[in-house]
Amino acid sequence: MVVRRPNGKVLVAIKTFYPRGAYRLPTGGIHHGESIHDALLRETHEETGLETVVRRFLATISYRGRSTPNAAPLFHTFAFLLDELGGTLGALDADEEIEDWREIAPDELSAQATVLEGLTTEGKRGIGGSWAEWGRFRAIAHRAVADALES
Repeated sequence: MVVRRPNGKVLVAIKTFYPRGAYRLPTGGIHHGESIHDALLRETHEETGLETVVRRFLATISYRGRSTPNAAPLFHTFAFLLDELGGTLGALDADEEIEDWREIAPDELSAQATVLEGLTTEGKRGIGGSWAEWGRFRAIAHRAVADALES
């Protein structure tokens, strides 16, 4: 979810257990039987506390395993641009563990992707894999969104 504030900047967040500097666009999941649109609005509200309106579809990304590049995708990302209409910024779900929010200009998303790609430190908790690989995985969406917002 790419939440654009009234000042034109977009929100990125860091969770309490992420490596320092690992700010990223907020994300969410889709419940079984839930439409992408409904999940987008629900997750955006839960994570940000903001009321938003969907402005446009930005990108879809399908991820495949390195060892099985021709297999069905393992994961999908759908990126949408939303404009903030009101509310107070803050996660409504404490389980999200969001530590801080930052506003960045859309043209700074590529630089934030570079930060994520370059993670060398571990977070405060294990994630069942490498934080460096996690950063490279998360950076892909930031670059795709940056490209979509430029066009």
